Amino acid sequence: MNTSDRLLSALALFTLAEPEWTVEDASRRLGLALSTTYRYFRSLNDVGLITAFAAGRYVLGPAIIALDRQTRLLDPLIRTATPIMRRVVHEMPEPCVLLLCRLFRDKVMCVHHEPQDRPDWAVSYERGRPMPLHRGAAGRVVLANLPARFVRTYHQSNRADMNVLRLGACWDEVKRTLGASRRAGFVVTRAELDPGVISVGVPVSGPDGEVIGSLALVLREGPDAEAKIMASSLHLRSVAAQIRRDMTSLADAAPPLAGPLAVQTLS
Repeated sequence: MNTSDRLLSALALFTLAEPEWTVEDASRRLGLALSTTYRYFRSLNDVGLITAFAAGRYVLGPAIIALDRQTRLLDPLIRTATPIMRRVVHEMPEPCVLLLCRLFRDKVMCVHHEPQDRPDWAVSYERGRPMPLHRGAAGRVVLANLPARFVRTYHQSNRADMNVLRLGACWDEVKRTLGASRRAGFVVTRAELDPGVISVGVPVSGPDGEVIGSLALVLREGPDAEAKIMASSLHLRSVAAQIRRDMTSLADAAPPLAGPLAVQTLS
């Protein structure tokens, strides 16, 4: 790895499972010299990405919060989707939660959610929590719309769990299952993440047509579930199309990039 990669790997050590690090522990985990790790920690601390909260012990710093606020305010997907999501939730005849999720490496992450009347039933898939692509409607509908070469590699790494969820015992079965979801245009899951709830997910595409995330409507299970699923899936697909149109308009209105980065990107 080059210097930038090693610096980022030091930042990546800070997780929910291991939120605190000393330079010494990080040096051992990364296999780097103590002096090198100290230099990386000092650089991360100087820009606020990590901060010391006790002698020699570091946690994520305030710059992370500043970046999160900037993302919520300026990310094109969140900017365009938020007012549309609020309108959709307001018009729903029953309590629900509408999730906006983004593809994140080999996972999907909730980046915004709109609840109606703060339903008292649990929705564990909250903002900022990465989830496997094959688990839950929000991720599975993204997986169904990704290139086959990616999905096949993903299946090789998650074969057992995908079989448990009845996505298929082999690649050919998984391909058929996901192909059916892609043609349907939506995915429905029941109680995969929280008991007693239904999740209806549809893909969200960016201005270039590639799938970048999903919308997922979470409802309580009930006797009229099938009718709710069909109505929700149709409505959500219309909403996803509107989000793409608004993002495209936003992209078209933005001034072109200037300088070396733009030249490198376009070449």
